[in-house]
Amino acid sequence: MKGRWTFEKASGSPLVTPDSSAWSNDMTLYGGARLDAGWVDGSASLDGVNDYGMTSAVPVDTSSSFTVTAWAQAAAIPTKGVTLLSVPGTTKNALTVRYEPSDTPGSDPGRWRIAMASADSTSATISQVDNSQFHRPTEWTHLALVYDGFSKHLTLYVNGEPEMVACKDNDSDGDADDPACTDKFSWADDVLAFKSAQPMQLGRAKTGATTWGEYWPGAVSDVWAFQGTLTDAQIELLAVGQPGMATDVPGAD
Repeated sequence: MKGRWTFEKASGSPLVTPDSSAWSNDMTLYGGARLDAGWVDGSASLDGVNDYGMTSAVPVDTSSSFTVTAWAQAAAIPTKGVTLLSVPGTTKNALTVRYEPSDTPGSDPGRWRIAMASADSTSATISQVDNSQFHRPTEWTHLALVYDGFSKHLTLYVNGEPEMVACKDNDSDGDADDPACTDKFSWADDVLAFKSAQPMQLGRAKTGATTWGEYWPGAVSDVWAFQGTLTDAQIELLAVGQPGMATDVPGAD
């Protein structure tokens, strides 16, 4: 356990909301960000214009195995890509957790996306995984990023589950029966990562050497950070969203 932010209380100007873990990695809220009721305990409410939060220090080594989870609810369906969480580097974001809208929001809810850069350089390879297994971004949705630094395996869970949708191949010829069909798996192998020394950002991402953007328009609740990989069962426990849950590794007993 490397950090947990429940957004139940804050003090000062700008507001500082405490880290519930033993690491005391408090998060400062900027712009007009405020605390509100959340899916689990409290939430940070962000306006999508210039509100954001920032931890005191980076909570995890992004080049090693780690897990980050959060609940999110957009105030309205975003019309462009927006970032829920990011860990920036000097040139590239070590990771971003983003929502990407679809061209047909009435029938396609869009997708949640994790992107990770192989190095903090302009020539870095960007690996990404998508998960579209949810109803709409305006409903409370649980997101979990799990990166295994040993196997270089990256997985995105939405509401406790990875996405696994394979196209039908009834004749077993190795090709999808429907040529327009695309397999949907929310994980990737051979994902390289770099170690960032910069604090985690809530609700925005670095978009240039000195510029920020993709501000999240909505609420964020119960953010956790772990150094190491959580199991499927542990992710499912966090995705239940139990108010008053102890700040400990889920299922450790």
